[in-house]
Amino acid sequence: MNKITSIPRNLFSMAKKLNPLATLPNRPGKGTVTSSYFLRDVNLDDLFYFATAKSHDGSLYLIYHVVDTPLVDSITNIVLQSPFIFMTWDETGKILEWAAGQPK
Repeated sequence: MNKITSIPRNLFSMAKKLNPLATLPNRPGKGTVTSSYFLRDVNLDDLFYFATAKSHDGSLYLIYHVVDTPLVDSITNIVLQSPFIFMTWDETGKILEWAAGQPK
């Protein structure tokens, strides 16, 4: 598992352009994902998953996770095919846990 603790500046800039209304959180939280995308840092060769999450107080937060290479295919399929995704994050915006809802 990668030990990256912050978002590379170039990726943060791209992520903010994709959703300028979202901010990084300054405390742990949880909420529903409204949009998400994968961005790769070619210099570090790391793939980041970014999501805009709407917390229970209505705020939009930019949250992230570094995706390990073996999980790219399975995570991508789950995220793209799930109509509902709930996530929790720490005070830096790093995703700690997530749950994907599937229709029955």
